[in-house]
Amino acid sequence: MAEKQLTGTSVILAVLGTQFREEEVFETQRILENEGATVVVASTRAGTCRGMREGFIEATVSIEDVRPEEHRGLIVAGGSAAPHLFWKNKSLAELVSTMWGAGKVVAAISLSTVVLAKAGILEGRNATVYHLPEAIEALEEAGATYVKDKLIVDGNLIMAEGPIEARPFARAIVTALAG
Repeated sequence: MAEKQLTGTSVILAVLGTQFREEEVFETQRILENEGATVVVASTRAGTCRGMREGFIEATVSIEDVRPEEHRGLIVAGGSAAPHLFWKNKSLAELVSTMWGAGKVVAAISLSTVVLAKAGILEGRNATVYHLPEAIEALEEAGATYVKDKLIVDGNLIMAEGPIEARPFARAIVTALAG
């Protein structure tokens, strides 16, 4: 059997503790694991995370306890609770900044692209986000240019507009990690 292109690669998938979008989490996890990656689920605390449609996933580590040096990428999934649980989460913003500063793959989908803006990595870049006025405003306040593109790939930076883009988003992450 041929070796999968991401064998030996570990990535963090940051998931909201409640109201995450199942498509963004499960589709991304499935595609990455099918390529051989180890997906470590993190949230504001270790334990069961519940989705918007009654799905659930276990976070094995809190965002505060993630060791960036052990992972090649960070993916921040979205959901309706992102503005309350992720946008102002200092530990998550620090993790984004650390991973980005180390040249690792950083990706966010839907309302969670605002986390990248809050971490200061979108200044002067095109960015997309789920079409919530407050989210668009947050991107622009951070110096990003909001564009209505469904998927943006800018080197190791990947953003997608929303759950419909979960597959192309995950495939773009695979490509960046395999790079």
